[in-house]
Amino acid sequence: MVAMADIDELLGVLAHRAVPPALGSLEGSVLAGLAERRERANARRAMAAALLVAAFVGAFGSVVPSAPAQAEPLFGIPAGAPSHLLAD
Repeated sequence: MVAMADIDELLGVLAHRAVPPALGSLEGSVLAGLAERRERANARRAMAAALLVAAFVGAFGSVVPSAPAQAEPLFGIPAGAPSHLLAD
């Protein structure tokens, strides 16, 4: 077990040493990491908001239809089509 006196000695030795140059660039990488984490959190929040809006619109749209359903072809039948001429 390390005694408190030993820790005090170690801290005293470290206090008189020069700061390593690698610690000078540490701040920039830490701030870049924090910015990246913030951007990811913002993206997650935006996706969650979009999901909630889509779920609300989908649920509301299925419960309250705007018009009665009609079964019509997507592009319609041209007036000159044989099936249209036979039906008239």
